[in-house]
Amino acid sequence: MARIHGKKGDILIDPTGGATPTSLASSDSWTLDMSKDRVDVTCFQDTNKRTVLGLPAYSGSLSGCWDSSTTPEQLFAVVFGDVPAMLSLVPDTNDPTFLFKGLANIDAALDVSAKGAVTWSSKFDAADNWVMEPAITP
Repeated sequence: MARIHGKKGDILIDPTGGATPTSLASSDSWTLDMSKDRVDVTCFQDTNKRTVLGLPAYSGSLSGCWDSSTTPEQLFAVVFGDVPAMLSLVPDTNDPTFLFKGLANIDAALDVSAKGAVTWSSKFDAADNWVMEPAITP
């Protein structure tokens, strides 16, 4: 895979938690944090601190512009619901088979300014196991 520009990224969401996510309209960015727990295992006589890795804690953010014809239905159906949404994050729609996906607990916020566009932002974390497709074997 070559270096890519983010202009072809996409966020796909299924508010029901099902396996048929659709593109989240008027979205413009996403982040994904896959940081792993680090557990201190330092013992007597060690000459420096030592840690072991635990599980990754998938979380991130989503954002976009408010679009009254799509934003309330797609985003707030998840935010006000009680079912984790199926979320798929695609870095480049020219290669849509490479993505990160899983069930996500999603929150949202609105930013309304007299001097700018109405935008929405969102935070999410994993509600179940996440996968990267295609899988990479370490």
